[in-house]
Amino acid sequence: MSTAIVYVILFSLLTIMVVGSSKARFLALFAGIVIFPLGVSFLQSPTVRPQDLFLYGFLFVVCLKERQYIWDDFKAFPLKIPLLLILLCHILSVYFNEGFKVKQFYACTREFIELYGYLFAAFVTTRRSSLTSILKGLYSFTVVLCILGIFEILLQGDYPYTYICRAFPIYSGYHSLDTIVSCIRDYRIRAMVTTAHPTAYGTLLCCLFMLFVSQWNKPQWEKSRLIILYLLLAVNLFISGSRTGMVCAILGAFLIFLHKRSIILKIALVGICFFLSVAYVNIAIDEFSKESQGSSLSMRQQQLLFTFFQIQSSPIIGNGTGFTKNVFDYDEEGRPINDADIGGLESIVFKTLIDYGFVGLAAYYLYDICLVVWFYRRRREAWAGPLGYQIVLISTLFFTLSGHIGNNTAFAFLIEGLLIGRLYRDEDHEISRDDKPETATEELELIDSPENADS
Repeated sequence: MSTAIVYVILFSLLTIMVVGSSKARFLALFAGIVIFPLGVSFLQSPTVRPQDLFLYGFLFVVCLKERQYIWDDFKAFPLKIPLLLILLCHILSVYFNEGFKVKQFYACTREFIELYGYLFAAFVTTRRSSLTSILKGLYSFTVVLCILGIFEILLQGDYPYTYICRAFPIYSGYHSLDTIVSCIRDYRIRAMVTTAHPTAYGTLLCCLFMLFVSQWNKPQWEKSRLIILYLLLAVNLFISGSRTGMVCAILGAFLIFLHKRSIILKIALVGICFFLSVAYVNIAIDEFSKESQGSSLSMRQQQLLFTFFQIQSSPIIGNGTGFTKNVFDYDEEGRPINDADIGGLESIVFKTLIDYGFVGLAAYYLYDICLVVWFYRRRREAWAGPLGYQIVLISTLFFTLSGHIGNNTAFAFLIEGLLIGRLYRDEDHEISRDDKPETATEELELIDSPENADS
């Protein structure tokens, strides 16, 4: 029975992507990559996962239904050069390490698309749809997700994750499915709902928290509804056990609060935070120095040494796509299986250096810098401008501290893509093309909404 329910949900979301509006298509994509973990698949070689169906299916439907606009969307998409530099670094790393092997180039290209394809998917959505309307759909989904997170702790087990993974023919995740999966430990409660890892769940919650905190003064939202959502997100951030997620969410809310404040208040608050951080730095060090309680400073030192030795033979261009998986034996959810001393590569710096070298690492951070600058130059045009560079800064910090776990990059890229598309639509003064406003109210939102006036 549970297997039938899982497949009904899967094919219902895929159907919505095909026949639904641009807004419905995006919400189905977002829900699909959250609900279905990376560790499940239909085929092993080539790997065909539910998340692949959602991403490639979304891009295929967009190319088919909006083919007259797709070239214009591609030309309008910003930062093509930094992204092409990243792809070029990946290709060069594969070529100089593996030679001209079609299989390796295929793996390299697919890894790139499945990392940055979500950015373009979200971008084309808000080029033709109301962002406010999409956020209202995300509100309902977020409430349900948070309730599931609370029930996971109360029931002492992740029932949705377990039953979803059992429904697929291939499972290569970290947890055993013989019993109900649980991430709760004696030293820390941890919830992950249907994401791959509590840290991935923390990434999702952090991005959603920042997105909805930015809506506090918007007339389209009732403050009581937002307060309920803030409480649910805060509780779930705590029960996720993701220290990076909690710190980044607080820092992100702080950046949003500082926006449009006087320079004197900004300097005063930054000074207060600095002195508080100095006062509590010893507490933080003690917390991250505890052994056998998740990530620790000694574990990070071991990871740094491991990275240093792995790049000795090829520090400039790295060892090629997937080298860390071969050496470190990762499961499909991005977690190490043999993690006795090292515990994984808990920073994007370590993995990128090993696979793509210093050139790849420079290209990765160059893209982040360019995206921050792109958003920052538009900080006065709309609320999406300042929120964009704030989310990019926080997500970059998150991935630097905790790395890419599961599909946590997709969560950040989807939200960033929505904001990029919204800003481009405002700049071009374009109304939806094929996906016309569903109601008269949404039409007003697109043409002359109060949130645009609030920019």
